[in-house]
Amino acid sequence: MEALSFVVTKKVTMKQVFLFLLGCMPAFLIAQTNAGQVTYQETVKLNIELPEEHKGMIQGLPSSQSFSKTLYFNETESLYKDTPEKETEGDITISQESDGMNFKMVMKRPEESFYTNSVEARTVFAREFFGRDFLIVGALPEYAWKLTSQQKTILGYVCQKATFQDSTRLVEAWFTIQIPLSFGPDAFNQLPGLVLEVNINNGERTILAQEIVLGELEKGTIEVPKKGKTVTQAEFDLIEAEKMKELEQEMGGQGGGMRMIIRN
Repeated sequence: MEALSFVVTKKVTMKQVFLFLLGCMPAFLIAQTNAGQVTYQETVKLNIELPEEHKGMIQGLPSSQSFSKTLYFNETESLYKDTPEKETEGDITISQESDGMNFKMVMKRPEESFYTNSVEARTVFAREFFGRDFLIVGALPEYAWKLTSQQKTILGYVCQKATFQDSTRLVEAWFTIQIPLSFGPDAFNQLPGLVLEVNINNGERTILAQEIVLGELEKGTIEVPKKGKTVTQAEFDLIEAEKMKELEQEMGGQGGGMRMIIRN
């Protein structure tokens, strides 16, 4: 039974929420640190659609994609990006043989990083899209997080569950006030503690902490992404829609080619 659920609004300060949670949880040690890094395992289910004549190719395609990403953070900034030396994790290789010919195709994950600045209340999402680099700038997302009384332990840290739902997704996040910094993987932040697990739409996308290392970071570890054309989210959405329409036309109209849907 969730007896302590409420919605975080602008009328409730983060300090008030933190004190409330501290009173609800059993006694534990608050981490004495203002910086560190968390390595996550991220898994995305792949919804792949092919024309009828190419349905056989699905046999060579995975049902999900898993890869390692790392969140670097200090008191005011965070950066979520591919774990060093693991940038190729999650790339998909398709091998087919037809009429004595071998066919091999590699689908690489696009290069991405997500920067958050809590003092300036802004984000910068660096994203590669069909060979072009973009910097999607915006304000901190305002999610209507609903805090619950559900708890569990992740990597030795007591975590509490929070949820929010919009028109396209249901998000569950588990955060710990033992590390009282309002950051998390990707854009999932602004909770009273560090987010260690995220589950979107009942497993369509999951992000789970694998290792936590607290302590000062090397200088230059967290930097604002600078590579790419600066756009707003609305501008990027238009660019993305136009490109997908162009691809459909090149493939003979909607349904004429392969479609891969990845939920964020």
